[in-house]
Amino acid sequence: MPTELRMPKLGMEMTEGTLVAWVRKEGDRVKPGDVVLQVETEKITYDVEAPVHGILRKVFVRGGEAGPVGKLLGVITAEDETFEERGFADEDALAMSAALAAPQSSPGHSEAPTPNREQEERVVSSPAAKRLAREKGIDIGTVTGSGPGKRVTEKDVLAAVSAQQSVTRAETGDAAAPRLGVTIPVTRMRGIIAARLTKSWEVPHIYLAAEIDATELVRVRQELLPAIERETAQKLSYNDILIRIVALAIAKFPLLNSTLEGDHIRIAEDINIGLAVAVENGLLVPVVRQANQASLAEIVRRRADLVERARHGKLTVDELQGGTFSMSNLGMFDIDFFTAVINPPQSGILAVGKLKDLPVVKGGVITIATVMRMTLGVDHRVVDGAVGAAFLQEVKRMTEDPRGHLVSN
Repeated sequence: MPTELRMPKLGMEMTEGTLVAWVRKEGDRVKPGDVVLQVETEKITYDVEAPVHGILRKVFVRGGEAGPVGKLLGVITAEDETFEERGFADEDALAMSAALAAPQSSPGHSEAPTPNREQEERVVSSPAAKRLAREKGIDIGTVTGSGPGKRVTEKDVLAAVSAQQSVTRAETGDAAAPRLGVTIPVTRMRGIIAARLTKSWEVPHIYLAAEIDATELVRVRQELLPAIERETAQKLSYNDILIRIVALAIAKFPLLNSTLEGDHIRIAEDINIGLAVAVENGLLVPVVRQANQASLAEIVRRRADLVERARHGKLTVDELQGGTFSMSNLGMFDIDFFTAVINPPQSGILAVGKLKDLPVVKGGVITIATVMRMTLGVDHRVVDGAVGAAFLQEVKRMTEDPRGHLVSN
């Protein structure tokens, strides 16, 4: 029985997606867990995996094509299974299949066009070059020859393969690292980030900073590590602790959980903390929902799962929506202090720097303490400086004495 690959619904509001690229091509063997294709919404790029063992028998939609949720993209069959395309695909899929058979003007997908044998015979090339072109799925008629009389050589075919792969990587957000003196395309994710940050910068930000004595925070985390790891099979991170503390502080200062909507300020009922996660060529902000009601162990499980799937392109749109406040931690990059841009339509974001041992004065005596700097950014249209300062002071108070806020709801 053929297995259909259709445009997935990655969020409640998703109605359409774009097939970014086929990772596998027609005729490839696949097994459960193999990434077969990538689809994209306005928020994420998502890897679609093979649900069964078999052969990717037919591709109906090419890379770069958009389509509604549920649209037929391709078919997987068993290796010995007969596939009748016309009895299987709808007319829209058949039309797309015919379009795929036409010559492509751009190699912006991982599926290569089928070489034209008649054209191949007219091209001056070595037999080895022709054979290599067929193996690599390269139309030899598009290859510029460098041999005598513009004869196409194996080297020319390999250069064409490399050029095609470079274009595909650039268009699917997997471009090589930037180098001096080159121009690189704006990936879809980078374009979305640019648009959202431009919109965010229209918000009048104000920033408030505080220095935190994190000595007790470090001690409490070390004490809780073994029990949390036994319960969750995950390591307790400082972000987990801070997510809970920030959520509890927001419950006392509801304006930090609000959105400006015309002439109203809507204060959300749930406290959903977005955590900025660096991914390849971009940034995602998955959301830990109802963080103020979750135990520390529950936060650890949710955060670990979200971060892991964010880095492997497996988040759904819903997991990136609904945040009411965000947090960004660059301490692991050895950053002492920074400001972060608010994630619209939210009204606040907390930027967290690294833990650092410094001399401090306590009771008139110089001693060594572990210090961390936090910077709160707020939408000044909604949150006054005094309210933001009081909120940050509450976060500071709970972070400096976290024990009682972590072991109970």
